[in-house]
Order: sequence, then C-alpha cells, then structure tokens
Amino acid sequence: MNKPLRVWLPAIRVGSGADVFVERLAEGLSRAGHLPRLQWFPHSYEFFPELMRVYVPVKEIDLIHAGSWGGNAFIGMRVPLVTTVLHLVHDPAYAPYRTAAQAIYHRVHVRWREGMAIRASAAITAISDYVAGTVRSVFKRNDVHAIPCWVDLDRYKPVRLSSSEVGRPFRLLMVGNQTKRKGVDLFEDLVKGLGESFELSCTGGLRMVHSRTFHAAGVRFLGRISEQDLIQEYQRCDAVVSLSRYEGFGYTALEGMACGKPFIGFDTSGLSNVVAHGETGMLVPTNDLRALIEACRTLAADAAKCETMGRSARARAVDHFKGEDAIERYVAIYRNVLS
Repeated sequence: MNKPLRVWLPAIRVGSGADVFVERLAEGLSRAGHLPRLQWFPHSYEFFPELMRVYVPVKEIDLIHAGSWGGNAFIGMRVPLVTTVLHLVHDPAYAPYRTAAQAIYHRVHVRWREGMAIRASAAITAISDYVAGTVRSVFKRNDVHAIPCWVDLDRYKPVRLSSSEVGRPFRLLMVGNQTKRKGVDLFEDLVKGLGESFELSCTGGLRMVHSRTFHAAGVRFLGRISEQDLIQEYQRCDAVVSLSRYEGFGYTALEGMACGKPFIGFDTSGLSNVVAHGETGMLVPTNDLRALIEACRTLAADAAKCETMGRSARARAVDHFKGEDAIERYVAIYRNVLS
C-alpha cells in the first residue's frame, strides 16, 4: 500500500480563484488520505516570493506544490517542486484587459520568476487545456498536465424551487471581482439592455464588496457573501451570467452548472473548456453585449430549454469535473516525480 504523501502548499492570499483552488486542493488531498500542509502568506509576499523559502519545512515534507508566480522560490530544494499555472498573464490574449502599470509589473517583476518556475519544476500542471496551451506557446514547455478544477458536488447541487416562484422575473446571478477583465465596464449597459423583466443579483467577489452608486430596478448588490450563501444564490437563480473576457478556467461557470443552472457568457479562453455551447449554456463572441443580452432573453422566454440546459449542466459537472478524479491525477504526478 502506498504511504500518504506529505505535501507542502505555500500560498499567497490574493483574494481570487487562486485562493479557492489551493483550499480545495488541500481539502481533496486530505480526504484522499494524504497529509497536505497549507501555509498562507500575506499578499505582500507577491512582491518578494523568495522570502517564502525561509519557511520550507524540508524535513517534514515529501514535495512542494506551489503556484507559478512564487514557485521560483523553491527551486533547488531537497524535495521536488510541482508548479500549477492558473492563468498566464503573458498570454497575448490577456493584454487588452490590464492597465499599463500592470503590464510593466507583469513584464518586469513576474515574467522571469514565472519562467524560472515553469522551466525548473519537476512537473507543471495547468487548470485547463487553454492555459496549458498558453504555457506551451509562451514558455516552450510541452509536458504540461491539464487538470481541470472541481467543486464539491455534494454541496453544489440543484434544489427544487417552490411553486410560489412561478411568474416572477427571470433571475440572473453574476459572481466575481470588479475588474476590466471581468467586464465591469459593460455592467451598466447590460442592466439597461436587459430591462425590468429580469432580476440580476451580483456578488462582490473575494477582494471587495460592490461600491457602485449605480441603481436600477431588479438589481441586487450582495457584496461579499459566505460560500453557503453563494451556493443558495446559485440554487435560487435561473441562469448564471458573466461579462468576463478572460478566464484561466471559470469557477463561476462550473459552480452554477453543478447547481443545475445554464451559463451565459463570452466564448473565451478557459470558459470554452468548461461550458458546452448550446448544451449547458450559451457562449457568444467576446464583447458582443447585444448577443449576450439576446441569449439571456432566449432562455427567459423558453423555460423548457432553460431547464434542459440546467440538467445537462449538472450532468457535465458530474461527468467531467469530479474532485476525486483531479486529486488522483495530482497524486499520480506527485508519485511520479518522487520516483
């Protein structure tokens, strides 16, 4: 019988899906009988990730699994390094959605560190086929393992709405941080285009609550909410909508699909690996707000179609995004590099 693996997971808390990924990885490894050791570092460590090297408990672990922005800190240790790329900011397709200051920061501060980690790690993983492709293209490392993200399918699950819900406005849910990449600049035009026949609920993401002064009938700003409240919002909506122009994976899409809800968004980057267009949701050309609004109207006008897509969405989440499958693949990679 293989012994449990002692995996150190150093993580810089940044208030995004990166935090969610490492938390779910640690939980999944623990459930599988291994001994993950998740250690959080403050956001300031992003500027000098090499400082994390001081804290490596070399004698107590078998390997290190780090993110690509800080993985270079652990090159040359006496234990192997596995690095995961969540999304590659050096991808040319990402360029339009960052500021000039961010572009300089990525080029001067991040790129050489990330390149070192990707080239020197014993194994490289990516959270979608799309991200794996960007790593191969930009850093020329071809042995990238694409392992999709997952959700707890026992918690993220459909519930039956009561009959009293009949006749209400079509409910859309939008989840995420407020950035240009996430389409915050399109939000007001989306609300105006939808009109009062829709109810749109928006969470504030992991970094902040919504600070908008914009008000419109049928719009609910929820701020930052707990995971359990988020699950309930997924369950009470009719469909999940997103304005995101670039995603390494698309947690929002998968979480909504697991709860039996179709996803409406742009046909871009990692989202195209998660959503099956026309089957589990509707994807439209990036930045085509008119097409996005029309997709919302299409589902709102056809309850049977919306329900069928929701069932297919749940089935796809169960068939393709099981946590147990992903953990098995990570463990296989760990054992391979240790051997």
